[in-house]
Amino acid sequence: MKTCTVDGAPVAYTDIGQGPVLMFVHGVYVTGALWDDLTARLSDRFRCIAPTWPLGAQDQLAGDADVGAAASARRIAHFVEQLDLDDVTIVANDTGGGLVLTMLGDHTLDLSRIGRLVLTNCDSYEHFPPGSFRPIVNICRASAGIGGVILAGFAGKRGRQVFLKAVCKKPISADRQAEVFGAFATSKASRKEAVRTTATLDPKLTLAASEAIENFDKPVLLAWATDDDLFFPLSHAERLRDAFPNSILVTIPDSATYVMLDAPDQLAAAITEFIKPG
Repeated sequence: MKTCTVDGAPVAYTDIGQGPVLMFVHGVYVTGALWDDLTARLSDRFRCIAPTWPLGAQDQLAGDADVGAAASARRIAHFVEQLDLDDVTIVANDTGGGLVLTMLGDHTLDLSRIGRLVLTNCDSYEHFPPGSFRPIVNICRASAGIGGVILAGFAGKRGRQVFLKAVCKKPISADRQAEVFGAFATSKASRKEAVRTTATLDPKLTLAASEAIENFDKPVLLAWATDDDLFFPLSHAERLRDAFPNSILVTIPDSATYVMLDAPDQLAAAITEFIKPG
């Protein structure tokens, strides 16, 4: 595991394999280990960089650094610059997709190093966060203390089980859960930072990216799980496909939001076909 500091916040990351660069963006309350099953299948032909972004599950706290959604979106681009990466394919999921779209809409950023996007089931447009999650955002805005209590419930064993049943079709072992949820499950301090991030999720950010989406002419793969009616149904992917000028949609059956856990072989094949490394 390597670590760097980006915009005042520590970012730990794994960096494995060689070849065209894939850089991964997860959502709130999980770590970069969410992608491990996928990167294990891709690292023989790609360089896979999987950060644990400061979104509530990181071991090293961000402290006074800005962990709000807009700042987190900027941190993605600044991480790419700091590691001096070029022609990067960004692979995003869940909240991470909303952050990537927010990044596209931030005209202060130089995105010339971004070569492609792969968006799996994720936030977009007015769904940042998805409707079923909005009450939690409102609570975190109204009271950080009550928000912390709510997130502590999610972080417990029962809460994690309920959450995973909503985002995965296949069961996840206890060891794998520990890796995926990281400090969110074990650290009150990390959950306090998660509350800070949660309170800033706002559809204004992703809606403001609408014009940037329509002007982003680089290749985009929408690799979408089909069994995700609760959070990110297929209609969300179809809307993005129609908006991006150079995009394709590949559906992945028998999988839900965390498609990288449900169907890593199919997702790896879709990404490989999309990029076609030499």
